[in-house]
Amino acid sequence: MLPPASSAEHTSLLNINSLPRKQVYGVAYLTPLAVSNAGTPVVALLDLRAGDVVPPHATASGLRLLTVLQGNLSWGDGRTVDQARETVYPAGSILTLPAGVYHWAAARSEDVRIQLVVLDEATTLAVQEQMQ
Repeated sequence: MLPPASSAEHTSLLNINSLPRKQVYGVAYLTPLAVSNAGTPVVALLDLRAGDVVPPHATASGLRLLTVLQGNLSWGDGRTVDQARETVYPAGSILTLPAGVYHWAAARSEDVRIQLVVLDEATTLAVQEQMQ
């Protein structure tokens, strides 16, 4: 059982408009919501404007869980953008992306917002076991 919370603890609303954001991949904007002790984002928002295409890339660390919060995300795996091979994921879709997998993302017709969660190695192994 958890101890009772002190009266100073309460639920609060995070004002994402007041948080710093940076441009990534030349087109998208990343807003970290939570960072690790090393200062790397572990939970972030990724915003793409209509027409933006994030070029193919891969990440080296951790399994990523992506939730499409807004819009229709066009997604493809591989080292070359090929619109014919894209899958469109509507808001509410949840994707898993292992480290090292080349992929691209696009907002073909409307703005898209994704929530990105980066899992550490121990958590990644536990999640992968659950998915089998």
